[in-house]
Amino acid sequence: MIALTLMSSNTLRAFILSQGEELLTGQTVDTNSTWIAEQVSGLGLRVVGGYTAGDVRTDIAKAFDLALDAADVVLCTGGLGPTEDDLTAEALADALGLELHQDSEALAQVRSRYERRGRDLPACHDRQALLPVGAVVLENQLGTAPAFMLSAPGRGTLFCMPGVPHEMKGIWADHIRPRLLNMPGVQPPLRWHFNTLGKGESQLQDELRAIPERFDGVRLGFRARMPGVQVKLEADANCAAFEAAVSWTRAELGIGCFSDAPGGSPEVSLAARVGDLLMERGERLAVAESCTGGLVSNLCVTEPGSSRWLDRGAVTYSNEAKVDMLGVEESTLIDEGAVSESVVLEMARGAAEEAGVEWGVATTGIAGPTGGSPEKPVGTVWIACVGPSGERAKKLFLPTGSRTTTRIYSATIALDILRRQILRTG
Repeated sequence: MIALTLMSSNTLRAFILSQGEELLTGQTVDTNSTWIAEQVSGLGLRVVGGYTAGDVRTDIAKAFDLALDAADVVLCTGGLGPTEDDLTAEALADALGLELHQDSEALAQVRSRYERRGRDLPACHDRQALLPVGAVVLENQLGTAPAFMLSAPGRGTLFCMPGVPHEMKGIWADHIRPRLLNMPGVQPPLRWHFNTLGKGESQLQDELRAIPERFDGVRLGFRARMPGVQVKLEADANCAAFEAAVSWTRAELGIGCFSDAPGGSPEVSLAARVGDLLMERGERLAVAESCTGGLVSNLCVTEPGSSRWLDRGAVTYSNEAKVDMLGVEESTLIDEGAVSESVVLEMARGAAEEAGVEWGVATTGIAGPTGGSPEKPVGTVWIACVGPSGERAKKLFLPTGSRTTTRIYSATIALDILRRQILRTG
């Protein structure tokens, strides 16, 4: 993997703290820190470290000291709730030698959330309004716990947010991101992300390794997002070659890139891309699934507006279902077996014909961990796509060791085969 180079020494430094005993015991995965790191670095700050503290007041206070010694900006999640183990505000006051006080604005926000729900405020929720003197309340539109920021003269600026991910993300968007962008010296780098399928990191690296030499100031990176790979370009804000590098990379990746966008902007998923292509042509899709068990359809219906291009999906797991619902010939199943090119093509044809639509996609395979044979080992999958560009069947061997992973890979690859077939229609 090619790492992106470090930013200059005068870049603002950020440190990420997370608080909660459940994080240390593995009961909860800390997705907040990963998400915050991506957002902060996307603004041009350099993340210099992170720390997770349990529900011990002295430990959290030490963590704040460590963070303030290392960085200009500290972002903390967790520990702002109403219970006795929510200790972030108290620990921060200890670390900075500040008094706690009941903030009237914070208390009004907490009460307002309960009034909206027609509920009385439990006495324990008053403690959510106990903040260090000097804290500025940041309204939490999605929960009861107010967030806050605090400037520590000579040490840095702290932002404390709830640990609930959707609340944290709302506060980031409403309050923290705008404030960081207004800080002196903050200048977001140029970033562009390409989402690809069909080639691994090493092959993409070989094909794109000339970018840093060809385009002065442009840095190249990769992130595995199995079964695909995200290609990342980054440069300083004043890089004159960046736009040309984006165009060159897009052309080099060709049909293997299903979407690309500036870093930090909403990404277009593979299913959304397929939907856009179908709507451009005024065409619709029907899906027949065996081994993927509805995952292809699920990827489609996750996208808003999918009813405009997805007609139906059928989980035809048994041979009887394949015959009754899709018109697969019994003789084909007997002669070739359910996991075969002939059967998957008949499934795709049957799906499209029964629905009266232009495109049909089908999957059949052995997801495991049992059911394989020497001729058809676990991980053998057939995918078919039929439509205006003709018919295509592809055999995969996915020895992932995980039934779930095999199904996810198969569903994703099925949509990508459909995308490529639509593009081949011109």
